[in-house]
Amino acid sequence: MKNYEKPVVVVSGETAEGVYAASGAVGSAGVEAADGAPKCDSIYMKGVWQAPDYSDWQGVTRGYKQQFACLGCPANTDSGCGLQTHYVDSGQASSYDVDNGNRKPTWEKKGYGPGDPVTDWAM
Repeated sequence: MKNYEKPVVVVSGETAEGVYAASGAVGSAGVEAADGAPKCDSIYMKGVWQAPDYSDWQGVTRGYKQQFACLGCPANTDSGCGLQTHYVDSGQASSYDVDNGNRKPTWEKKGYGPGDPVTDWAM
Protein backbone atom coordinates (compact mmCIF):
# COMPACT_ATOMS: atom_id res chain seq x y z
CA MET A 1 0.00 0.00 0.00
CA LYS A 2 1.75 3.14 -1.19
CA ASN A 3 -0.93 5.76 -0.58
CA TYR A 4 -3.11 6.17 2.47
CA GLU A 5 -6.78 6.27 1.69
CA LYS A 6 -8.99 7.61 4.45
CA PRO A 7 -11.85 5.22 5.25
CA VAL A 8 -15.35 6.46 4.49
CA VAL A 9 -18.26 5.64 6.77
CA VAL A 10 -21.74 5.53 5.32
CA VAL A 11 -24.73 5.31 7.66
CA SER A 12 -27.92 3.64 6.53
CA GLY A 13 -30.91 3.30 8.83
CA GLU A 14 -32.27 0.49 6.68
CA THR A 15 -29.57 -2.05 7.50
CA ALA A 16 -29.42 -4.40 10.47
CA GLU A 17 -25.65 -4.88 10.61
CA GLY A 18 -22.84 -2.61 11.73
CA VAL A 19 -19.25 -2.35 10.63
CA TYR A 20 -16.57 -0.83 12.84
CA ALA A 21 -13.65 0.98 11.24
CA ALA A 22 -10.24 -0.25 12.34
CA SER A 23 -8.35 2.87 11.34
CA GLY A 24 -8.92 6.57 10.85
CA ALA A 25 -10.68 8.91 13.26
CA VAL A 26 -13.66 6.74 14.13
CA GLY A 27 -13.24 5.41 17.67
CA SER A 28 -9.63 6.55 18.01
CA ALA A 29 -8.50 7.83 21.40
CA GLY A 30 -8.47 11.59 21.66
CA VAL A 31 -10.41 12.06 18.42
CA GLU A 32 -14.15 12.51 18.25
CA ALA A 33 -15.84 9.96 16.06
CA ALA A 34 -16.97 11.24 12.68
CA ASP A 35 -20.63 10.64 13.55
CA GLY A 36 -20.37 12.54 16.87
CA ALA A 37 -20.45 9.30 18.91
CA PRO A 38 -18.57 9.26 22.23
CA LYS A 39 -14.93 8.22 21.99
CA CYS A 40 -12.45 6.28 24.09
CA ASP A 41 -10.34 8.71 26.13
CA SER A 42 -7.55 6.21 26.90
CA ILE A 43 -4.23 6.89 25.21
CA TYR A 44 -3.27 3.25 25.83
CA MET A 45 -6.42 1.27 25.03
CA LYS A 46 -7.19 3.38 21.92
CA GLY A 47 -10.78 2.23 21.66
CA VAL A 48 -9.91 -1.48 21.69
CA TRP A 49 -11.71 -3.34 24.49
CA GLN A 50 -9.71 -5.84 26.52
CA ALA A 51 -10.84 -8.06 29.39
CA PRO A 52 -8.77 -8.28 32.59
CA ASP A 53 -6.41 -11.26 32.76
CA TYR A 54 -7.04 -13.15 35.99
CA SER A 55 -5.11 -16.27 35.00
CA ASP A 56 -2.34 -17.71 37.20
CA TRP A 57 0.73 -15.49 37.30
CA GLN A 58 3.25 -18.30 37.85
CA GLY A 59 5.79 -15.81 39.21
CA VAL A 60 5.80 -13.55 36.15
CA THR A 61 5.49 -9.78 36.62
CA ARG A 62 2.53 -8.25 34.84
CA GLY A 63 1.77 -4.74 33.73
CA TYR A 64 -1.45 -2.87 34.51
CA LYS A 65 -2.84 -3.20 30.99
CA GLN A 66 -2.48 -6.99 31.00
CA GLN A 67 -3.84 -7.47 34.53
CA PHE A 68 -6.68 -4.91 34.63
CA ALA A 69 -7.25 -3.94 30.97
CA CYS A 70 -10.41 -1.76 30.70
CA LEU A 71 -11.46 -2.25 34.34
CA GLY A 72 -12.74 0.99 35.85
CA CYS A 73 -13.73 2.65 32.58
CA PRO A 74 -17.37 3.85 32.69
CA ALA A 75 -17.98 2.27 29.26
CA ASN A 76 -16.55 -1.13 30.26
CA THR A 77 -18.97 -4.07 30.34
CA ASP A 78 -18.28 -7.72 31.09
CA SER A 79 -18.31 -8.58 27.40
CA GLY A 80 -17.12 -5.51 25.52
CA CYS A 81 -16.93 -1.75 25.26
CA GLY A 82 -20.28 -0.06 25.82
CA LEU A 83 -19.33 2.61 23.30
CA GLN A 84 -19.31 -0.05 20.61
CA THR A 85 -22.35 -2.01 21.79
CA HIS A 86 -24.67 -0.41 24.36
CA TYR A 87 -24.35 3.11 22.96
CA VAL A 88 -25.61 1.97 19.58
CA ASP A 89 -28.18 -0.49 21.01
CA SER A 90 -29.65 2.23 23.25
CA GLY A 91 -30.33 4.53 20.32
CA GLN A 92 -27.14 6.52 20.97
CA ALA A 93 -28.13 7.55 24.49
CA SER A 94 -26.97 10.99 25.54
CA SER A 95 -26.22 9.57 29.01
CA TYR A 96 -22.83 8.46 27.63
CA ASP A 97 -21.88 12.15 27.29
CA VAL A 98 -21.56 12.54 31.08
CA ASP A 99 -18.33 10.51 30.97
CA ASN A 100 -16.51 12.76 28.47
CA GLY A 101 -12.78 12.80 29.27
CA ASN A 102 -13.16 10.00 31.83
CA ARG A 103 -13.50 6.96 29.54
CA LYS A 104 -10.28 5.19 30.48
CA PRO A 105 -9.22 2.40 32.87
CA THR A 106 -8.69 3.16 36.56
CA TRP A 107 -4.97 2.38 36.35
CA GLU A 108 -4.55 5.04 33.66
CA LYS A 109 -6.56 7.59 35.68
CA LYS A 110 -4.15 6.95 38.58
CA GLY A 111 -1.16 7.68 36.34
CA TYR A 112 0.18 4.16 35.80
CA GLY A 113 1.51 3.10 32.39
CA PRO A 114 0.43 -0.10 30.62
CA GLY A 115 3.73 -1.89 31.29
CA ASP A 116 4.32 -0.65 34.85
CA PRO A 117 4.57 -3.64 37.25
CA VAL A 118 1.35 -4.01 39.25
CA THR A 119 1.76 -2.73 42.81
CA ASP A 120 -1.64 -1.08 43.37
CA TRP A 121 -4.41 -3.66 43.66
CA ALA A 122 -7.22 -1.15 44.40
CA MET A 123 -8.63 -0.90 40.90
